[in-house]
Amino acid sequence: MYICVYSHLNNKARSVNSWMCYICPMKKFNNRLENTKLWIFDADDTLWESGLYFRRAENDFAALMHSLGFEPSEIISEIHTRDLERLSVTGYGARPYMSVLRSMIEDKVNNPTTYMLRALDDIAYSLLHHPLVLLPGVLSSITRMHASGKRMIVYTMGEKDHQTDKFKRSGISKFFENCTVVPVKTEQTMKQLLASTGTTPGEACMIGNSPRSDINPAIGCGVNALYVQRPLTWQAEQIEFVEPELVITVADLTEVLPLAGLGRIDPALLTEG
Repeated sequence: MYICVYSHLNNKARSVNSWMCYICPMKKFNNRLENTKLWIFDADDTLWESGLYFRRAENDFAALMHSLGFEPSEIISEIHTRDLERLSVTGYGARPYMSVLRSMIEDKVNNPTTYMLRALDDIAYSLLHHPLVLLPGVLSSITRMHASGKRMIVYTMGEKDHQTDKFKRSGISKFFENCTVVPVKTEQTMKQLLASTGTTPGEACMIGNSPRSDINPAIGCGVNALYVQRPLTWQAEQIEFVEPELVITVADLTEVLPLAGLGRIDPALLTEG
């Protein structure tokens, strides 16, 4: 029995996404994950919707600028450029993202009117106070893992107050040991997380949707990694896996269950060998 695992790669031009398929014995994955004592979950776009609301903020801002005579596609392109440039200075988060939009309107519009500033405030409010919507399969999967005695924590990045508020509003905080928020995820912060939980790399598994922040730092530390494939992963997070052959890709958290020794693999994912 074999399971087909897909690894997401971007080519050098980063204009086309490709998928490589690795056919590996089912036993290999069981062996890699059977010693897992700590399941580490990313939050945004792994447990709940996030990118959707950033995309809406981006489109709303582009529409606002379009009303002022600017080309929406050019505005969106500039948002992406400025957003990448500011990361090393401001870190991740909704408020730093909004600072990019504010700086753009200040740079492009002389003496912004009350209407413009109010519209920008409304965009910011919607981004900071969006509904907390769990992704499909999250509640059932987390509930089952917790009932089975799996040790689980949330490990996310951004502004601590904003991330902690979402964690509390999610309704699933009771299933996790804690929620750790860091400004930026790196190999060093992963090592600190493992040390604080008394876990060795081989005993941990990172689950997340970001190659840059979730998967590569985990692999770099010797931690197993499950990549949750998501359509709205932020552009800055879409980089190549450092070791794609070590990455297991899942469509949602229900596919984590059999890898955690719970349930069974979907027959559609299996081929006889």
